[in-house]
Amino acid sequence: MKFIYKSIITFFFVGNIQFAPGTIASMFAMLVWFFIPLNLFIQLSIILILLFLSLFLCYIHSIESNIEDPSYIVIDEVIGMFISLFMLPKQLSFYLLAFMLFRIFDILKPSIIYNAQDLKHGVGIIADDILAGLFTIIILNSILFL
Repeated sequence: MKFIYKSIITFFFVGNIQFAPGTIASMFAMLVWFFIPLNLFIQLSIILILLFLSLFLCYIHSIESNIEDPSYIVIDEVIGMFISLFMLPKQLSFYLLAFMLFRIFDILKPSIIYNAQDLKHGVGIIADDILAGLFTIIILNSILFL
């Protein structure tokens, strides 16, 4: 059971990579998402299932560990990237722009994104990435529908 738990929070051990695990996990998430059908029900279901599973696992991690937001937990970047790509056309330009915007928001943490990481019980691990993903998809949809 511990193996499954570690596999999920590290996105199949991508989080164990020493250099920029969040960026690498975001890249892999982008590649995975490209193969998910452009279907509202499927995409929303994947995001919601992964979100609830991740919240549960990050809650468990916060109880078992004294580390607030360790770099090896990258499932939050995966969720944020999935949100960033939600229902976007399967075009390289949109995917790359989503990747860059998401990483900028995730790294710089402007506005409420910074405050979200302070939430307790594992929620802060995921909350900042959810907001970064939401900021990204709002910007991309504004560009798409101009």
